[in-house]
This record gives sequence, C-alpha cells and structure tokens, in this order.
Amino acid sequence: MLRKILAVVAASLIVSSLAFAEQGTFRSGILPAPPQLSAKVQFYEPSGNNILDAEEAGKLIITIKNSGRGDAYDLKAELQPERSVSGLYFDRTLNIGTVSAGATVTKEVELRASEDIHEARVSVLVDIREANGFDPNPVRIAFETKAFQPPKLIIADMGIEDQNQNYKIEPQEITAITARIQNTGYGEARDVVADVRVGQNVFIEGESKTHFELGPIPAGQFRDIKFSFYTNNRIKNGENIPISIDVRERRPKFGLSEPLKLAMNAPQKSIDEVEVKGERGDQKPQIEIASDLSIDVDKNLPEGEKAGKYDVAVVVGNRNYAASGLTDVEFADRDAAIMKEYLIKTFGFDPRNIIFEKNATFTRFTEIFGSDRDHKGDLFRYVKEGASKVFIYYSGHGAPDLDSKEAYFVPVDAKAQNLALTGYRLQTFYNNLSKLPAQKVTIVLDACFSGNSERGIIFKDANISPGILKVKKEFEAPQNALLITSAGVDQVSTWFPAKKHSLFTYFFLKGLQGEADINKDGRITAGEMKAYLGENVPYEARRLSRIEQKPVVFGNDGDVIVTLKR
Repeated sequence: MLRKILAVVAASLIVSSLAFAEQGTFRSGILPAPPQLSAKVQFYEPSGNNILDAEEAGKLIITIKNSGRGDAYDLKAELQPERSVSGLYFDRTLNIGTVSAGATVTKEVELRASEDIHEARVSVLVDIREANGFDPNPVRIAFETKAFQPPKLIIADMGIEDQNQNYKIEPQEITAITARIQNTGYGEARDVVADVRVGQNVFIEGESKTHFELGPIPAGQFRDIKFSFYTNNRIKNGENIPISIDVRERRPKFGLSEPLKLAMNAPQKSIDEVEVKGERGDQKPQIEIASDLSIDVDKNLPEGEKAGKYDVAVVVGNRNYAASGLTDVEFADRDAAIMKEYLIKTFGFDPRNIIFEKNATFTRFTEIFGSDRDHKGDLFRYVKEGASKVFIYYSGHGAPDLDSKEAYFVPVDAKAQNLALTGYRLQTFYNNLSKLPAQKVTIVLDACFSGNSERGIIFKDANISPGILKVKKEFEAPQNALLITSAGVDQVSTWFPAKKHSLFTYFFLKGLQGEADINKDGRITAGEMKAYLGENVPYEARRLSRIEQKPVVFGNDGDVIVTLKR
C-alpha cells in the first residue's frame, strides 16, 4: 500500500513539473543541463540618420541567444533609462518567455518621440532576468534624440508658357503656369496637398487640374504643379490676375495660401529645365531656394539710369524661317523679347522710342533701316539730330551671297539662292547707320554670317554645298559706333538650350546684370563687356557644341554701354 502511495506522489510531481515547464516557469533544482544566454540590443529609426527625431517612431531590437544545452524559462527584460527624457516614450518591461536550447529569440520595444522632445543623449540599461537565475549580462545602449524641426513650405518659383510666346499674359490667351512648391524647413512636410484658386475674370482651361496631392516633401526638396487658364477682357494692362495657390499639410499650421504675382500684359518668367536638388545632410546646411524654373537673366532685371528723352532703340528677332526653307533660329524671339525689357528697365528707354520687330521681312528691314538709294528709314526719322543715342539689337540668321560673298541679314522671307535681291546687305546697314545724325550708335548682332548654324547649313531646302559658302571678312563699320557681334564673320553662333537663349545673348544679358562690371563702379564699359564675353562664350561654346565662337567688339574700350543704379 505504501509503495502505491509513493508511486502516485512521484507521478504527480513529474506531471506537475512538466506542466510548469510547459508554462515557462520551471523552478526545480533539477535541470537536465543549464542554458547559456547572451543578449544584444540594436537601435533602429526609419530616416537613416541614426537619430530619433521628433515625431518619429523607432525601436530597440533585443536579441537573446541560448548557446547552452538546457532551455531558459520565463525571461523578462527591464529597460532602465539613465535619466528621464521629456517627450520620449517606451515600455519599461518586456516579456520574452522561453528560449529553447540552441535557439535565438528577437523582440522589439517601440520608441516614440513626440513633438516636444529635445536634443539629448539617451542611455538605456537592458537587464534580462531568467526564472532559474541564468541571467545574461546586462546590455547598455545609447542613442541621440533631435528636437522638432518644422517644415516650411513656400512657392519657390513660377514660370509661364503662353500661346503667343512673348512671355506675357494677354486676354483670352491660354497660358500654362508651372509653380514650384518647396520645403525650405529642416523637417519633412507630410501629406502635402495643393489647390489652385482663381478669382473673377479668370477661367481654368479645359481639363486642367486644379487639385494636386503631392505627398511628403522632405527638407530642401520640391514638387512642381502645372495648370492652364485664360482671362476675359476685363483685366486691364498691369492689373494683377487673381490666382492663388492653397497648400495644406497634415498639420494645418504648416500650410500656406499665397497669391501668384501675375499681371496682365507684363513680362513673366519663362520655363527652364527642372534641376532636382539633393537632400540635406545632418548638419543643417543652408537650404537653397529651388528657383530654376525661371531663367536667371529673365528675372531680377537691374535698374539703370534713365536714357535720354530722344534716345532710340531697334530690336529685331527673326526666328521662324520655315516659309523660306531655312532652319529656324531657336531662341531669337525670346532673345529679342527680353532684350526689349532690358532696354526699358536697365537702359531706361522710353517704350515709345523702341522699334520692336519679330520675324522681320525684307520689306520691314528696308522700312526700318533704309535702302542703298534712300537711307531715311523709320530709324532715321526717330533720331533727333545731335541729341539721340541709338541702340540696335538683332538676333537671327546672317549669310553670304553665293556670288558676291558679301554678308547679308537674312529676312524671314529671303531666298537662299538670291540673297542679293531678297536679303538685307550688311554693308548697306552700316552705311545707313553712318548717316544717322546721332551722338552715338551701339550695335549688338547675335548672328553669324557664315551661312552655317549649330545644326549645319541654314539653307536646308536649297541645293547648296557648304564648301561654296564663303563670306568676305572686310566691312566698314560706322565711325561713331560701338559694334558687338556674337562671333567672327566666318564662325557659327550657338544656342544655350538650358537657358532658352542664344549663348551670346545669355552672357550679354548676364553681363548687363552686373557680372561684367569688373571694377564694380556701376558702369559697364565696352572693355569690360569684351573681357566678360571673351572669358565665357568661347569656353561654353566648346563645352556645349564643340565649336569655336568668339565674340568681337569694335570700338573704344572706355565707351559706357549702360550705367546701373547703385
């Protein structure tokens, strides 16, 4: 009987022990073999900067390895911060459970940083206890926290594309706007949404979008939105066009609503290629405003001293040669349009004293500059004897006549095989300018007279061999003139596609913005412009097009081209 009782008690003890073992709370003094535990703790945060930023969720990854031959039971971890950090939240205890012999177990503890956390070094002791006392060595881990960095959303830049390609918004003309929304703060902007709002007399075109879901915008980065609109006839010249952009962020206080600076019939910024900026590093560098939607020389035109009451300018931009079978001059219309704006703002010309012509025909050349028989064209009649200064700018084709080899301006209706009759002779141009009763004449020619262009021979539909295109290099410029040409007569003038201008005109305008003012006295002289163009144009021509292009300046180096207000 006693043996039966002892057997039952022994069986009960075995069953109870197995039950406790299954529950992970085995505490018997008899174990088959001891466990051998080691612990490792890692820090993780999603941004990759190894710092727990405000409003960021990271984690501590705790790995326990049992290298022994016995199981480890009822493991619990206690997380003890060295000191309390305001705005940092995590659980102080973690149940791990059983780690079988030869096994590895990984657990995670979430770290949450609120908006009010401050910069600190956080040290946490991870102490793991095993039910039978086979504890691994404690592990201490330290990581950094960063204070809240707010985003700052702005409308960084804006450019237009208009049907008439004169970079002005006109009534009933469909205009496309590209606006750049940039985060210039050091914190990420979240769930960004932009909406276009229009006021009276403004209408969204067709299927154009007005709602844009932009998502997150990291620090320093931007998103572009594009929409199209038109106006009726009730907005007067110079009046603001009521269009605004509302930008919302997940947190309302970081949104903005901003009217666009658009005016009727006023010059606007044109579109440039978009260059994506890199992300910022950890050391808070200065975030650059991503304003490369607009061309640098098309904005922030410097203000200069006012021109004389009787000063006169002529601007001709010949781009569209399709009707005459010649290659187009890609950016001539843009060059001419922005040159006119410089003449008004930087040179101080009265707009009424500017003769502006796009895609000039032979007849129009003759009307403006006169002919071999009669030099008294429109320009002559604009000049007041002894009182006027004259500025002339031309962008377009030039070429030699096939027989005489003389250089000619190429009107948009010229015939390649007969420039002597359909082109406007360069020497006639110079001769007639010599007869102007003006104080001074400044001539800027963005044209080569070799008959070639960056894309090859300009007479694309004519049966002309490039080998017979020769141009006389001799000419007689007016005695009272300052002459600036984009290239030598036998060279090719190239374009600057990234800047939407010819290469020469881009750097000429850049020089007028003050880059050519070597001594910084506010007066840009012919000598300074010659040095600036000579330093930049040949180098960029070789880089961009692998050609030789060297601007030429004839005249007194001391002649002042323009005087900027200081």
